[in-house]
Amino acid sequence: MLLFIILSSVVIHLVGMTAGNLLVEEAYYWNYSQHLDFGYLDHPPMVAVLIKLFTSLLGTNEFTVRLASLICWLITMLYSFKLSELMNNGSGKYSILLLSVLPFFFFQSIIITPDSPLLACWSSSLYYLYSALVLKRAKHWYLVGICMGLGLLSKYTIVLLSLPIFSYMLISSDARFWFKKKEPYLAALIVILLFTPVIYWNAIHQWISFTFQSVRRFENTGVSGTLELLWVSVFFLTPLGVWEVGQLFINKPLLSPIGNEKTVFVKCFTIIPWVFFFLYSFNHEINLNWIGPLFLGVIPWVAHVMDRSYKNRIYWFCTFLVLLVAYTSVFLLIRFNQSSLVQQKLLVKMIDWDKLVLQFDELAEQTAKSMRKEVVFIPLDNYPINSELAYYQEQLYKQGKVKHKYPSSGAHLFNRESLMYRYWSKNQTIAGKAIILLSKERWRFDDQEVISRVNDLSPLGQVWSSGQGKHLKNIPYFYKVVELK
Repeated sequence: MLLFIILSSVVIHLVGMTAGNLLVEEAYYWNYSQHLDFGYLDHPPMVAVLIKLFTSLLGTNEFTVRLASLICWLITMLYSFKLSELMNNGSGKYSILLLSVLPFFFFQSIIITPDSPLLACWSSSLYYLYSALVLKRAKHWYLVGICMGLGLLSKYTIVLLSLPIFSYMLISSDARFWFKKKEPYLAALIVILLFTPVIYWNAIHQWISFTFQSVRRFENTGVSGTLELLWVSVFFLTPLGVWEVGQLFINKPLLSPIGNEKTVFVKCFTIIPWVFFFLYSFNHEINLNWIGPLFLGVIPWVAHVMDRSYKNRIYWFCTFLVLLVAYTSVFLLIRFNQSSLVQQKLLVKMIDWDKLVLQFDELAEQTAKSMRKEVVFIPLDNYPINSELAYYQEQLYKQGKVKHKYPSSGAHLFNRESLMYRYWSKNQTIAGKAIILLSKERWRFDDQEVISRVNDLSPLGQVWSSGQGKHLKNIPYFYKVVELK
């Protein structure tokens, strides 16, 4: 049963990685890889480096763009296995099961985002932290520094591990001596040294990324995300997993062999980061992917409980089978759905971008011929259309389906957010060119910032997107040809 579940998960992963178009986030990170740098507005550079590595070696397609996420998933499982084995010999195989099927880890290992390398670095950091803090292996502090440094090059979230590290050293009398040792401080120095490229990039860009991910994040929005945090936690762990986390605070003879120091470690490295987000959620919305990595801390505990209890294993195997059926159903629905209502209500984001970008390119070609001007696209959203447009224009051009790759700029020209496109297109000349404004929201064309800066060269038009799979009619995308005043 164990092998069947793991192999089923791997098969679904491979199908999911090859069958669908890139999500807008994935296309955005592919654009990172086309503009390699030491940092970006919204993330450090690791995801860009990984995408560039695999697409340079194996060519560019959806699978190779996503391949790094599969490798990172395997690294995450390896270190979770090793940590589980350290805590309770024989429980490692159950940690692999959990990471193969639990929702956050399952979906995050199919798509490519900064969370993919973050998970690998978080998992390896936990392993070496346990080895250093609990098993007193001093040299492993240096590996902690390397893993956390690479984690900071992946996503800033890993800095939250500093809270449970400090807390554990305070709480555990056996670990307080580390405050007087050089190794933790040298580990912190290693983290800073590895993170230096991102610090340098921020320094020459007015600290924009640090501001974007700190000051902006902590502004009081007046919107509570607490309920969302709670249901997302239940969704990521499943109700059975949440119940088992509760067992951490109950002394049971069946579970006691894991040991006090081990349970303190699990509590610190799971509960403390979660409490941080819980307090943050009082006045802020919570992104789904923020809290996922912290549950790596509780995986060895759940694996231990599975190993100790046959009844518990049966419950988990039933849960795994239900989840695998659900995942398979989702992919089958995307591929074979024939209901327009389902497409437009449930699968509206699953767009056939090849077909839509081909329509955009045909529109640009017609505009260039009729107006005898160079053409540039300006999507009015912050990054989705620009990202998919760049990726699929490149793919269609390589396949010989389009003759030209038309440049694009960002909505920053109208004082709106365009993330990294503000920087990637800053040297473009727009004046005198025919501009094709694009948006899936009609209201964006009535924005006074847009109206005041352009002259219309065509009425508002629309092209229809279609869904992946059966290519059902989806939602319209609006366009207008304009020029700068």
